[in-house]
Amino acid sequence: MENVKIITINTWKCDGDYRLRMRILARQLKELKPHIIACQECFYSEEAKADTLKFLAAELDMNYCFLPGRSKKRLFEGHLVNSTSGLGVLSLYPLSKFKQIDLPVVPEDNDRKAFTVSVSLPVATNILLTTTHLTHLGHAHGLRERQAEALAAFVSTDASHPYHIICGDFNATPDSDEVKAFLAKSRAIDCYTAGNGTEPHYSLTDAYYKANKQICIDQIFSLPLPNGGYPTFINSAVTLNVPDDESGLYASDHFGITTTLVID
Repeated sequence: MENVKIITINTWKCDGDYRLRMRILARQLKELKPHIIACQECFYSEEAKADTLKFLAAELDMNYCFLPGRSKKRLFEGHLVNSTSGLGVLSLYPLSKFKQIDLPVVPEDNDRKAFTVSVSLPVATNILLTTTHLTHLGHAHGLRERQAEALAAFVSTDASHPYHIICGDFNATPDSDEVKAFLAKSRAIDCYTAGNGTEPHYSLTDAYYKANKQICIDQIFSLPLPNGGYPTFINSAVTLNVPDDESGLYASDHFGITTTLVID
């Protein structure tokens, strides 16, 4: 039996005190001891000598892969720099077989993707791990639903692995039309619920920026097994939800969601 601890976290690009936040994030992740981390909004700028995934991989002694996206100039340490904000996976295990899909977009919010990697476990089996980030546009429920349906079609095309876990910032709650559309089309389950995650179940800091809204928009899902059943999950929880003792800062404007996949 192998237990695989998975965390999904939106790393918040270069906002806030980026370098301090990354040190906090690395320190808190070390304490959690995850096996696989699905990341969104991974900041990369050669000009600024900043690389979220490379830094975290070095600090955590993990393998990593990165899919750049959403290229633009961003304000970083007082200067506008060329940068990308992409998707990534960190893993204690080897990573291979990268593939991606472009999701439906609109001009004001383009370059949305999903990114899948194969994770080679030491128990002679592999899992597929997909990370994604759906549109943040508040009025774009229809667009987000189209993205969710495209994501479901994408992840359902590969039956070569017994396990397929989908993580990401869906910008939608578990009871939203977008998530319901994804679950219906992919036949996936919510791993937070399957792993007995408890309330309060929310993933945005400071009660949604002091608006007293405790909502969860960061999700982990699982496709069915080849036999039609579903994997076993345990210890689902909200994590990375405690500010740093010294600075009072959170690692991101999102909390993380974690679950543990039990492989018999």
